[in-house]
Amino acid sequence: MIKVPRTIVPSFFTIGNMFIGFMAVIYAVRNENVVLSSWLILLCAFLDAMDGRVARFAQASSRFGVEYDSLADVISFGMAPSVLIYLFFFNQWGNVGLFISFFPLLFASIRLARFNVELEGFEKTAFTGLPSPAAAITIASYLIFVNTFFPGEHFPRILLILTILVSVLMVSTIRYEVVPRMTLKGSLGQKLGVLLVVVVVISLLIEPHALLLPYSVLYVLSGMVRFMFRLSQGKRLGGKKA
Repeated sequence: MIKVPRTIVPSFFTIGNMFIGFMAVIYAVRNENVVLSSWLILLCAFLDAMDGRVARFAQASSRFGVEYDSLADVISFGMAPSVLIYLFFFNQWGNVGLFISFFPLLFASIRLARFNVELEGFEKTAFTGLPSPAAAITIASYLIFVNTFFPGEHFPRILLILTILVSVLMVSTIRYEVVPRMTLKGSLGQKLGVLLVVVVVISLLIEPHALLLPYSVLYVLSGMVRFMFRLSQGKRLGGKKA
């Protein structure tokens, strides 16, 4: 019987992430089914979250796993969203639309390369910049929301702002929180974080089409709001010292 090395187990989730991301691109190009492809991106995000948790649970974290995971993420959270927004609307803007559609792929690849270079250890307490899965989920949830509640509409200005915003935030230095571990041990703040995650998951299971976009946008804005608050606090303290 062939024994599978423990360090390879998380890579099965990474391979699944990469394959589903590839499927999202193929379905979008072949069938122009943007909604199905958007749901596939969300599935990629789930698999991406699972590979890290499986690696920690099995004590199988490795440098290879980190590098391979980033390669998969470039496809699922960079290439796939870029192809989707181009086919959904930006192909109507010619070369300008092609350039704008390139943003998620460009900035996701830069972010993931920076993440690998700056990585110290395998435990993350926070993200520097918007995580590429969160950026891709925001774009995918927008496409699902518009196609569900406003079929035939595109709202190009909103899509343009959203695309540029999440792309730039990926390479920013704004801090974003990680999803808390599902345990009731820890501080009151950690317990409230777990409770919030449970509420979000349950509500998404009940009404995913309507709530995915608002929740995604709230997460995107959360880092920006905290950044502005800390910036204002720093200026206030600096003013008092002066």
